Amino acid sequence: MKVKKRQHRMEHQVKAYAFIAPSLLILTVFVFIPLAGAIGISLMNIDIYMKNISFAGIANYIKTFQDERVANATFHTFYFALLEVPLQMIVALLLLMFMLRNTKLHKLLRTVFYLPYVCSMTAVSIMWSMLLNTHYGMLPYLLGKIGITMPNMLSSTTWAMPTVIFVTVWKGFGYTLTILSAAALGVSESLYEAAEIDGATGLQKFFYVTIPGIRDTIGFCVVTTLIMALQVFDQIYVMTGGGPQYATETLVGYIYNRGFQTAPYDLGYASAIAVYLFCMIAIITVILRKYAFPQGGDET
Repeated sequence: MKVKKRQHRMEHQVKAYAFIAPSLLILTVFVFIPLAGAIGISLMNIDIYMKNISFAGIANYIKTFQDERVANATFHTFYFALLEVPLQMIVALLLLMFMLRNTKLHKLLRTVFYLPYVCSMTAVSIMWSMLLNTHYGMLPYLLGKIGITMPNMLSSTTWAMPTVIFVTVWKGFGYTLTILSAAALGVSESLYEAAEIDGATGLQKFFYVTIPGIRDTIGFCVVTTLIMALQVFDQIYVMTGGGPQYATETLVGYIYNRGFQTAPYDLGYASAIAVYLFCMIAIITVILRKYAFPQGGDET
C-alpha cells in the first residue's frame, strides 16, 4: 500500500514538473543565466570590445557607492516610482468604483482604457513628445488660443519628471484597472447583499466589501507595477534622454549610458550598478510581499 502511494505521489510530481518545465527553461535562459553573467562581469574590468579584461573584485561596487550620478539616478528612480505607482493605483481604483458592473458599456470602457497599454511605450512617448512640443504641439497651440502659455515641459527641470510620470500613468492604468476589475467581479454577491441589508451605501460597499475582497490583487498590482517603475527606461530615453541636467536620469538609463553610450563603455561598472538595482528591487519586493501584502488577504 505504501509503495502504491509513493508511486502515485511520484507520478503527480513528475506531471507537475513537466508542466512547469517550459517556464523554468525560459526563466533559466532569460533570467538566471543573464543574472549570473551580470554578477560575473561586475567583478571584472571589461569594455564593450572585450579588450584589456582584468579582475576588479569589488572595486566596481565601491565605485558605485561613491558615484554622485548613481546617487542622483537612485533618487530619481524612487521619485518616479513613489509617485507613478500610487497615482496609477488611485486612478484605477477610482474608475473601478464606477465600473463594478459587467455591462456592455463597462466592458467597452475597460477595453478603451486598456488600449494604450498594448501600444509600444516608444510610440506613446513619441506621440506625447509631439503633443507637448511648444513649437508645433497641439496642446500648447490649443492653450495658446485661450491665452495660456504652456512652458516647455520636457526641457524644464521642474516639470520633466512629472510629465514622464503622467504619460506612464496614462499608458498603464488600463492594465491595472483590468486586473482589478477581474478580481472585483469575483467577489461574492452575498457580501454585497449583506452590506446592503445593513444599510451600506455604494461608497461604503466599495471600501468595506470590494477593497478587502481584492486585497491580494491590489498587492499583486502594487508589487508588479513598482518593479516595472524601478526599471523605467523607454519613456525617459525617448522623451528627455535623462535631461535636462540629469533631472530625469534613472538607474537603468545610467546603466545604459555607462555600458553602451559613453566611452570607455565600461560594462563591468554598468553591471555592478545593475546588480545594485537588482538587490534593491529584490529587497523591496520581499518586504512588500511579507509585511504590506501577505498572501491570503482576499475575503471572497
